[in-house]
Amino acid sequence: MTRAVLFVLILSCAIFTLAPVSHACPDTRPEGDIIVAMRDDAEPFSYFKANGDPAGFAYDLWRNVERSLSVLDSDGRSVAPNVNFVPCNTIDGQEIGLVSGRIDVVIAPLTITSERMQSYDFSQQYLSSGIALALPPSNAIDFSQAKDIVSETIFHPTVARAVLLFLSFNLLMAFLIRWLLFGKTADGEHTTASLWLRSILESIIRTIGLRGVGDGYSTAMAKVLEIFLAVVGTALSATLLGVLTSAFVGSVGGQKRVAAQELTEMSIATLDCSTSQNLLLVEYRKRLQDADPVSPEAAALRTRVAQLTCRPEDPEREDISVDNDPTLKGHVTLVSSWPKAANLLAKGEVDGVLGDWIALTYLSRQDQYSDKISVLPNVYRNEPYGWGISRASVTQSMRRDIDRALIREMRNRDWRKNLEDELGTGSVSPN
Repeated sequence: MTRAVLFVLILSCAIFTLAPVSHACPDTRPEGDIIVAMRDDAEPFSYFKANGDPAGFAYDLWRNVERSLSVLDSDGRSVAPNVNFVPCNTIDGQEIGLVSGRIDVVIAPLTITSERMQSYDFSQQYLSSGIALALPPSNAIDFSQAKDIVSETIFHPTVARAVLLFLSFNLLMAFLIRWLLFGKTADGEHTTASLWLRSILESIIRTIGLRGVGDGYSTAMAKVLEIFLAVVGTALSATLLGVLTSAFVGSVGGQKRVAAQELTEMSIATLDCSTSQNLLLVEYRKRLQDADPVSPEAAALRTRVAQLTCRPEDPEREDISVDNDPTLKGHVTLVSSWPKAANLLAKGEVDGVLGDWIALTYLSRQDQYSDKISVLPNVYRNEPYGWGISRASVTQSMRRDIDRALIREMRNRDWRKNLEDELGTGSVSPN
C-alpha cells in the first residue's frame, strides 16, 4: 500500500512538472510563420476563452491587420501567414521573447518608451492612456478639492481675461453713457469735478447691479444697451454659478489628489516591470537623494530601489512583495496582472493600485469592483500604446505592412466606436 501511494505521488509530481504553465512565455520559438504573444488576463484587450481560443479587442484588431499580411512559401509565392497565438503574461518575458526572436509580435498593450525601443520596435500608436492611481471609494465631502477646482477655473488666465474684459467693457459703457447724459444737461450748478465723480459713482453702482442701467433712459438705443448688458451679465453669472456647482458636486465622494512623491509613503500594488513600477522607482530615487546618506532610512531606500529595478536578464517574477521594512512607511507589491492588483485593493491589503488608466477604469466598472475601486481622474504620466515587434525575426517590409494595416483599421469608425463604448470616450488616440 505504501509503495502504491508513493508511486502515485511520484507520478503526480512528474505530471505537474512536465505540464506547461498556461501563462508561461515560450522558452523556444513555437511553430508558425508569425508568433503573436498576448496576455490571457488582460480583458478586454486580450484573453483566452475556456476552450483555449484567443479573444479580445487586441485579438480582433490583429485579425483585421493579419488579412493584409503575407509570407512566401517554398515556391516563392505570397500566401497567408500561419499565425500562432501564445500566452505570455509577464512584461519581462514578452521583452525577452521579442529580443530573442522567439516572439514576433506582442499585441498585449505595451507602452511605447525610448528605453524599450532600444531593444525592439513598436507599431504605430493606436491607444493613448496614462498612469493613474486607484483607491477605495470615499463618500466624504472633500472641500479642498472644490476649492482647487474653483481656484483653477476662476484664476485660469483665459477665464480671468474674459471676466476682466467684460467688467471693463460694462464699466466703460455705463460710464460713457451717464457722462454724456449728465454732461449735456449741466446747468452751471454742478462743477466739472462733481459731474465726473457723480458719473463714476453712478457707473460703479450700475455695473455691480444695484440699479438698472436703463433707469431714466428715454431713447430706444439706451434700452437696447440695457438689454445687451443684462444678457451678458446673466451669462457671466450663470457661468460662475456653474463652476461653483460643479466644484462642490465633484467634491462629494471625490478623492483627494495624491502627489507622486506621496506614493512612496503608501502601500502600493503595481504590475511587475511596467512603466508604473518605473514611476515608483523614480520617486523612491528622489526620496533617497533627499535622505541622510548614513541614516537607516537611506539604507532601507537603497534596498527598495534595488528591488524595484527591473532587469530583463533576471528570471521572470510573479506576485512578489518588495521588502516590508518598518523603517519605511508602506510597501510595494508587484503582481502579474491588473485583476490581481484590484483584488488586493478590494480586500484592503494595499492602499492603492498604481497602473494603467484604461485597465483600472475598465476593472472599476465590473460588478465585483464597482463599489470597491475608484480611479482618480488625474494621471501622473501620459502614455502611448503600441504593439511590440521583434527586430530579430520580423522583416522591415512586414513591419511596414503591419503599420499600414493598423493605421487603416484605426480610421475605421466602427472599430473606434466599439472600443470607446467599452473603455470610455477619449480612450482612443486621435492620431
